[in-house]
Amino acid sequence: MMNIMIVDDERTAINNLVRILRKLVPQASIDKVEEAEEALSICRTKKPDVIFLDINMPDMDGLAMAKEINRLQPQTNIVMVTAYEEYALDAMKLYVSDYILKPAITGDVRNALIHLRNPIHEFRKGLYVQCFGSFAVFFDGEPVRFSRAKIKELFAYLIDRRGAECTNSELRAVLWRDSVKDDEKQRKYFAQIVYEFRSLLEELGCSEVFSQRRDAYAIVPDKIHCDYYEALKGDKEVLIHYEGEYMSQYEWSEERIGIISERLHRKKESEIL
Repeated sequence: MMNIMIVDDERTAINNLVRILRKLVPQASIDKVEEAEEALSICRTKKPDVIFLDINMPDMDGLAMAKEINRLQPQTNIVMVTAYEEYALDAMKLYVSDYILKPAITGDVRNALIHLRNPIHEFRKGLYVQCFGSFAVFFDGEPVRFSRAKIKELFAYLIDRRGAECTNSELRAVLWRDSVKDDEKQRKYFAQIVYEFRSLLEELGCSEVFSQRRDAYAIVPDKIHCDYYEALKGDKEVLIHYEGEYMSQYEWSEERIGIISERLHRKKESEIL
């Protein structure tokens, strides 16, 4: 669950942001704060993922407050919110995530959440798979390191297949493309890749996400957290992060992108807009 804090001395501005955020990220936890000292106190004991911060606060300048938040919680994303454009340069010098003008509108808030300086993976516990943009895998917020690039690509392809079983020959054709060979050496190499992949999942305590029987291999979708799977289910918090890119480092994903984009854009329109 995303943790958001709104800091503004104007109740109408807070209510406007709450209304927008409830539509975009309905499961988020939102703290509404009207005084700078209270906001800093919360930051000392709790790490918000995103803070929407008004620049003109009566008890502390918003820019000074942003510096203090950066000191207390350097991974927190700060989105400056103000009625005055002239503060934009000073705000960007503080490496804030974004800068939006009052009154906040849905499009600006959505863009701010999509382009966070520090993407929010750390609130995801256990194994989490990212398909949007480039393919990446995290465990308790930390990137999973693969000993071989082909192990990572094997995982990516199985994720893309969403539980459909893939044969040995199909997977070798994906991993070796035009150089696939029906020889013993390549078969042994593939068997080693599968073995190391299964061993990695066992080390993470996630062996249940992988299914293997004879010459058939698959991911068990119900056992894994994945942005693509969650978006297909209509998760609004995930859908706002889809911008038309999917496993961008793999050539074979280009064949899927048209169908996936059409499907997810329809979801996006029906669930968010």
